[in-house]
Amino acid sequence: MKVGAIIAEYNPFHNGHKYQIETFREEQNVDYVIAIMSGDFTQRGEPAWMPKHLRAKAALMGGADLILELPAYYATGSASIFAEGAVAHLNALNSVDALCFGCETKENETSHLKWLETAAEILLEEPKSFRENLSRALKSGLSYAAARAKALECFIETPELLAMPNNILALEYITALKKTHSSIQPVPVRRKGEGYHSQKADQIFASASAIRQAFSDISTSAPWFSLPKSTQEIIKTHFNKDFPLTPEDFSTMFASAFLRSAPDLNQYADVTEEISNRMMHYFKSYRTLNDFLLETKNKSCTYSRLCRCAAHILLELRRDTLAQAKADGFAYYARILGFKKEASPLLGYLKKNTAIPLITKMALYPELLSGNGLHLMEADIRAADYYRTALQIKFGQTLKNEFTQEIIIL
Repeated sequence: MKVGAIIAEYNPFHNGHKYQIETFREEQNVDYVIAIMSGDFTQRGEPAWMPKHLRAKAALMGGADLILELPAYYATGSASIFAEGAVAHLNALNSVDALCFGCETKENETSHLKWLETAAEILLEEPKSFRENLSRALKSGLSYAAARAKALECFIETPELLAMPNNILALEYITALKKTHSSIQPVPVRRKGEGYHSQKADQIFASASAIRQAFSDISTSAPWFSLPKSTQEIIKTHFNKDFPLTPEDFSTMFASAFLRSAPDLNQYADVTEEISNRMMHYFKSYRTLNDFLLETKNKSCTYSRLCRCAAHILLELRRDTLAQAKADGFAYYARILGFKKEASPLLGYLKKNTAIPLITKMALYPELLSGNGLHLMEADIRAADYYRTALQIKFGQTLKNEFTQEIIIL
């Protein structure tokens, strides 16, 4: 049995995602594809456009065999935390042979993989000249991600490729695999169509952000041609009934969480003293969450990082809990969101090999987890409760919680 994995958000699941799964399965002769997916909040710190169970269903209908949830502590983390957390879970399954990820390159995938591996080795070794370049770039006011890319310019060809979002995550995946001496083989697939941040929705391969934007703009037509028929059906059934959510839907909840936590904001992951001070200053004129983050950002405190900090404050994702998770190797459990019936051999294979509990019934998690693992699961439940409550307020209907929502089985 050959098992492949993909780390994703599927926000929403579109033609590019379907292409990636099909290409991965065909070119690598993969028998089963596991997707480890962000839950109710994404790596940008924003609420997912579509609830995780609907996204899991769309991914299964689009070609995946099993969907696992990436814990909120990692799903809303920096690119390195996102990647390290996901890779750690895949390693702990002791069943995954290959990890597929999208990339943006002018070369073939083999050459691009070598380029990524060279960059990853530099990040792990941190030669003196790299550290000096990084320090200078940080002192100039650049964000850490931008400073690191600047420091790598002297070591790799075409450093401009590091500015592309898929390549940023791809580099983090490779680094996490090397750091853990993983046996999982990296498999890049060249991204089709528009770039990650492109807002062109009139394409077969449009970006997820363009698709979300098109649905929110009443002056444009829905980008159905960018979506598999299965995703189209889900959206037509649930749109403006069970989703979407935006950061603005959490404006009041965030304000309450902020007032509850201030002035001790730096107890939460990613919140530095500088960010805490800026947030405290600009909260005096707070109106909406988005306006607040736009006012607070500067060159070193980017909007994306502030979004993540806001998510950590809202969801009470603590710095010390994340530090302990790092020390423990990140992976405490693998929660299953959905699977295909024909993937039952895969489930048996995972149960036989996994080093961490497979969570299929939420009622049993207190018996399966302890210590910091319990803290992470409680954070996932808290994130789901906030998300569900926002949906109920916006659309006026009662929805299932983490203990009554069934696993998606197709």
